[in-house]
Amino acid sequence: MNEAGVKMPIKIRILFSISVSLQRKMLRERYGKKKAYIWLKRSREIFKSVYPKIPDIGGKENMMYKNLVLATFLMPISIVMKEEGLSTREIGENIFNFSKGAFNFFLPLAKRLSYSRKSQIDKMKLAAEESLLRRYPADWVFEFVERGEDYLYGYDIRECGIHKFWKSQGLEELVPYLCLTDWAKWELLGISVDRTKTIANGHDVCDFRYCREKKECPSGWPPESNVEWTGKFEWGKKK
Repeated sequence: MNEAGVKMPIKIRILFSISVSLQRKMLRERYGKKKAYIWLKRSREIFKSVYPKIPDIGGKENMMYKNLVLATFLMPISIVMKEEGLSTREIGENIFNFSKGAFNFFLPLAKRLSYSRKSQIDKMKLAAEESLLRRYPADWVFEFVERGEDYLYGYDIRECGIHKFWKSQGLEELVPYLCLTDWAKWELLGISVDRTKTIANGHDVCDFRYCREKKECPSGWPPESNVEWTGKFEWGKKK
């Protein structure tokens, strides 16, 4: 774990501030200016205590580290909304909308990137091999899946770093909504993916497959439009 007194990099401060600005716009529209101000003020304070808790998974050398940090930008406001008594569904919808707004803001320049480039595939292979060594308990563990009849490549995640971290902070019920945000990202980038399971939804694996041909994919919301969705935390309490 990072030490409690770790200095937050300027880049992280800037990115988190941009994230807060995007959240502010949506919160004002849904809950009003006063609540948005109070919630985000509290959110900024929480981030100061949450950031040092981001687990060590090898730092920037780990290609998954960026995903872990960016997901953490959503943790403070999620904690605030949970404290305010919002339902899991409502918090999840906000998480999805916050993420979609962030993707629309940050990803246009990334459209020229391709998940199918050989360099990207080679990086994923090496990352998968490294993850299987289990050097860091909080890290992802996944296996690379070679080209198939309908897909260029894929990977099966057996342990998810985001799921582990959010669960450790008492927020496991919100991770399925973080998974749904992938669909919004892929839609913006024009990438076709098959995924039928996620660990956060109670499965034993997250099965990513990057398709050879363009195909219609879920938009991510509503959750029930996704094959991976189980409603594990929304409906489980009603039994």
